[in-house]
Amino acid sequence: MRDKSGIRHFAKFPAAAALFSAVAGGVHANEAVLAPVEVSAEANQNGTSNTYNAPTVSVGRMQQDTLDVPQSVTTITQELMHDQDANTVKEALRNAVGVTFNAAEGGASGDGIRIRGFGASNDLYLDSFRDAAQYNRDTFFIDSVEVLRGPASMLFGRGSTGGVVNQVSKKAFKGDLNQVTTTLGTDAYYRAEGDFNKAINDNTAIRLNVMGQKADSFRDGAEMNRWGVAPTVTFGIGEPTQLSVMYLHYEENNVPDYGVPYYRKSASIHGTDQPIGNVDQFYGLRDFDSEDTVADMLSLNFQHQITPNLLLKNGTRLGKYQLDLRASAPGLQFASPSDALSDSTKVTRGRKLRMRDQEIISNQTDVLWDVETGTIRHSILAGMELTREKLTSTGRMQLDLTGTAKPNDAGLRPCIMPSTTVGNPNLGGAPNCSAPVNTVAAHSTADTVAFYLQDMIDLNPHWKVLLGARYDHFKAETTNESFTKLPAAINTGRTDNVWSWRTGLIYQPTAVQSYYVSYGTSFNPSAEAYSTDPKSALTDPEKNANYEIGAKFNLYDGRLALRTAIFRTEKTNERQTDIEPGVVKPYLLSGRRYTDGIELEAAGQLSADWQIFAGVALMDPVVAEIANPQRKYQEGNLPDNAPRYTANLWTTYQIDGNWKVGGGFNAMGKRYTNLDNIVNLPGYVRWDAMAEWNHRDVSVQLNVYNLFDTDHYEGLYQGFTLPGTQRSARLSASYKFN
Repeated sequence: MRDKSGIRHFAKFPAAAALFSAVAGGVHANEAVLAPVEVSAEANQNGTSNTYNAPTVSVGRMQQDTLDVPQSVTTITQELMHDQDANTVKEALRNAVGVTFNAAEGGASGDGIRIRGFGASNDLYLDSFRDAAQYNRDTFFIDSVEVLRGPASMLFGRGSTGGVVNQVSKKAFKGDLNQVTTTLGTDAYYRAEGDFNKAINDNTAIRLNVMGQKADSFRDGAEMNRWGVAPTVTFGIGEPTQLSVMYLHYEENNVPDYGVPYYRKSASIHGTDQPIGNVDQFYGLRDFDSEDTVADMLSLNFQHQITPNLLLKNGTRLGKYQLDLRASAPGLQFASPSDALSDSTKVTRGRKLRMRDQEIISNQTDVLWDVETGTIRHSILAGMELTREKLTSTGRMQLDLTGTAKPNDAGLRPCIMPSTTVGNPNLGGAPNCSAPVNTVAAHSTADTVAFYLQDMIDLNPHWKVLLGARYDHFKAETTNESFTKLPAAINTGRTDNVWSWRTGLIYQPTAVQSYYVSYGTSFNPSAEAYSTDPKSALTDPEKNANYEIGAKFNLYDGRLALRTAIFRTEKTNERQTDIEPGVVKPYLLSGRRYTDGIELEAAGQLSADWQIFAGVALMDPVVAEIANPQRKYQEGNLPDNAPRYTANLWTTYQIDGNWKVGGGFNAMGKRYTNLDNIVNLPGYVRWDAMAEWNHRDVSVQLNVYNLFDTDHYEGLYQGFTLPGTQRSARLSASYKFN
């Protein structure tokens, strides 16, 4: 058992100390000057184009220089996503250190991520509006992806223990640019994209992004099919008053993949401590499993420059999301505790059946004011948020293969899934829809009213202080209705009023160096995902804090950015199960866990032709306190899906005016599947490569993934894990025209 004192020393990580020294010493290299970068008509949201380095970020509710953000932040730029052919947000996030992925958590769908070992599935944003619906996010209309690490409730409200992910959408710009791209790949991968921008006049432009994809998987049976359209129009470009309207329609029609099973109890019983079966074996029901999602979003963003120092911004988001999921989650079943694992070991198929209808309407108003009081300058952000979220979730009692329901006096009948075996999975079995079940539909509503104020205080040219506070009034109500003749609907609800804080001290001895210390808080209400039950309705929010020391450097005239941070991210009162069976009491807010760590990242140009994006996170995640005496032995262990390290490197070199080549790796340490810390997913290193040929307006690009065909596992949930891709390739052809 590990030390439970909560004190860790980074002397355990001598390589980290050496890297920190190397980063700090590299500031003097700023004397070298690179050749200017030619910026195209389409400059992205972060003020850069054709580079891996984003000098500014928008994740702080305003456009800021990265040196002025006293917190760890990573931007995955459009150029980086293009070179990697990263077509989903999940693929883009492999470039952000400290990020891991869940596999269909709790029967859920969509992007399940963790940051610094803490869940962040409800902490995804699109243009700073919450985007918590369950769907697999595509990048066809995304300009960049920002990752802000550490609690950030002062900026975003509830959630954000490990951090937030903000997607920045493509905006209409002054200029004409049209591009079409087609891609063919292994495993029957077909994709087409279009990006069309047109300047109507000097201050109005429209942009249209479209996408369609059809793809199988190396795991025979799974499919990933989707299409989307995202038009946007901006009025008043370059004018004091500006209005942007954006609409997104996105659909998926997939055969979901819940991966391969593992035995989630003591590994010593059946002689295995890792997932079983071949990584390409599919254990679902090919003719039964389906995942259909629809997302519609309308965004209106208005801003008015009242004076040169005073800006008013107002944004409204209307969103509607639908999910219809039926999936088979594999699990192991042994005839007796003494049985050894073999090809004939039984694999059960757990039902993952869900229908969700979700709506959101949100309005955010921000006032940005630059003002001087004597020799001190204040950059003030003041704002408010009004949001209503509605969710209807049904544990769908799915139909048979013909789509026929089986009603009786007890309500709809579920489908009992046929089992199979480890070594010879039967993909075409039919469910047996015969046994009745009590199915519940939950209707949830969550209202947020929030006010926030932040001041970046420039004390002098070298010292800055950040002070911020936010007040959230969060009210959630749930009505559970039964489809059977069992008791009537149950109504539960909860209201929380919470203050969140953000503060930092920044020292900038030169224009290219920034050193900071910071502290921030966040909260996780028991109704964070809208729904409540009799126990959670009595439970106060969890509280989180982040303590961080960091440094950031802009070298080579701002073309290369380096950053490092030492942090502790801590949850001080984690919810735990009541140890008194049959007694309705609040959940016990007595757990504590934290992650200590150090992060290092580099992004940008090493020379005029050589780009790099690299990072490493060394983490020490710990479950520090558990109230349940039957689980005390787990204290000091690692949380599930929390590796000790993640690392990535991607680099490209422009050989001449036509050819560019590149490659890199993603690495992750061993992860445990639960708090017992026995069954684990082994660490891995995956290598990728690319080559691109450009001639005038035509380009052809080849991407190869998992060059050495390394078996590895990416997503994780209790009982099953999702294997990462085997060796695969994509060939893309693009054409630009005016």
